[in-house]
Amino acid sequence: MAPEPSSGPATAGWVIDASVTMPWFFADEATPFTEGLLDALGAQVLWAPALWVLECTNVLQSAQRRRRIDAHRRAEIASELSALPVHLDPEIPDFVSLDRLAAAHGLSAYDAAYLELALRRSLVLVSLDARLIAAAAALGHPVLSAASDIRN
Repeated sequence: MAPEPSSGPATAGWVIDASVTMPWFFADEATPFTEGLLDALGAQVLWAPALWVLECTNVLQSAQRRRRIDAHRRAEIASELSALPVHLDPEIPDFVSLDRLAAAHGLSAYDAAYLELALRRSLVLVSLDARLIAAAAALGHPVLSAASDIRN
C-alpha cells in the first residue's frame, strides 16, 4: 500500500517531517499510515528542510535519556536515518517570510519551515502534526496525513 495525496496538483514529491519519520524506528509509535509511508519510500522523492536532521537527532537523544533506547540503538537509528533517500533543501527561508507564515498560522518557526518548503517547491506536505496540517489545508495546499486515504 502506498499513500497518495488526497487532493491538489503537487505530485513531484513529498516534504516529510520528524513526526512521520521517527515512528519508523519506534514500534510503539508506528501506525498503518506511517508503515504505508515507509513502504512507499522508493515511489516518491522525499524532501525536508535541514532542520529535519536536528529534530530527528533530538528525538534520538531524548529517547536515550528516557531509556527508551540505549546508546547502541541510538547510533544504529542515526545511521539508518542518514541512509534514507531524503533530499535536504539547501535554501534557508528568509526571516520575514518565515515569521509571517508562522504568525499567520500559529506555527513554530520549525513547523513553518516544513510548510514553506512544501509551498515553495510545490510538494505534498506529509505530517502527523495537526497544527501544521491545518495550516497547509487553510492555504489549500495538498497534505498527506493519517486522516488521508491510503490507496494501492
